[in-house]
Amino acid sequence: MSSEEKHLILDGLIEQNLSFAICRLPGEQTPRFVMQQGGSPLRLYDLESLTNQQGFVVAPFCITPSSPLLVIRADRRELPRLSDLHEMSAQEVFPFEENVNEPETLPAGKTDYRERFHQFMEPLHSGELEKVVLSRCKSVVRRKGFSPGRTFWRAVQKYERSCVYLFHTPESGTWLGSTPEILLTGKENNWQTVALAGTRYPGSEHVSWDDKNLREQHLVTSYLLRQLTSFRISPEIHGPYTSRAGNLAHLKTDIRFELPAETAIGSLLQALHPTPAVSGLPKEDAFRFIQKHEGYDRRYYTGFLGMLDRESETNLYVNLRCMQIGKNRLTLFAGSGLLASSSCREEWKETEHKIGTMGSII
Repeated sequence: MSSEEKHLILDGLIEQNLSFAICRLPGEQTPRFVMQQGGSPLRLYDLESLTNQQGFVVAPFCITPSSPLLVIRADRRELPRLSDLHEMSAQEVFPFEENVNEPETLPAGKTDYRERFHQFMEPLHSGELEKVVLSRCKSVVRRKGFSPGRTFWRAVQKYERSCVYLFHTPESGTWLGSTPEILLTGKENNWQTVALAGTRYPGSEHVSWDDKNLREQHLVTSYLLRQLTSFRISPEIHGPYTSRAGNLAHLKTDIRFELPAETAIGSLLQALHPTPAVSGLPKEDAFRFIQKHEGYDRRYYTGFLGMLDRESETNLYVNLRCMQIGKNRLTLFAGSGLLASSSCREEWKETEHKIGTMGSII
């Protein structure tokens, strides 16, 4: 199958409004594909309901009626041929609506960001929050001839050390992204999560880390360890160390463990998500603050996605560098973790570099 045919197939599946996901894991050569043959993806409204589920999971930052937790059933695991597309059609699904694809409102830019930054700093300076993540999105016109499929294959070639994905459902619209952050992966007795916090954009091999980034990494690692030990899990820690993803460098700590047979995987995911790397601390306070003050709906940005199958293999990644693909525009997302010592200029610069991850492949 030629590369031209592969991208045309993905574009065709989107045009026919079918539910599918294609995902290339770090270090692998061949992407993994799943597609639901008919009906709508399973809609769930709490993470604990994921226990005993199998399929490709698409979880939002905050589960709402308009952004449900979705499970795409893996009826088919091989990419169809171009000649098969005319025989496929979406059945018993919700009609496709443009507002599924695009946020209703967008932050206005640098001035809006500066105002929200100072608003987000208030609970940090007062001690109400230890950390909070401020994100933003940037909208660009979708040029004539833009191909989600071709862009996916371009990302696969460019971002070898990240999880690169493209998915579409009638409920979520179309999303494409590249993320280095594991939420939960594993099979049999070998499981892992990752603390990924702290960002640099070095121009050389040498990377130095300041107190702010080291503190941010420590907060995320400590949170994950507390959550795991509450399930009587005894994790092993490896790190922190410098990890590169595209043109960025991050501080990363690998946390490996055995998953007790009695542990409900949905309950574990509920305890882990959202991590302080995408939300803040204390968890619930930061989550509510973001919902109230960030100024737009993140939807599936900073949620998580990937295959869930406890009996075989699970690979769930936090949805970081990503874009929503709409009919007329592309919406790119990025965020950064704020501490009381944060600088507006530096945090804005960080989000610009992160938006460049997707911007460079459009």
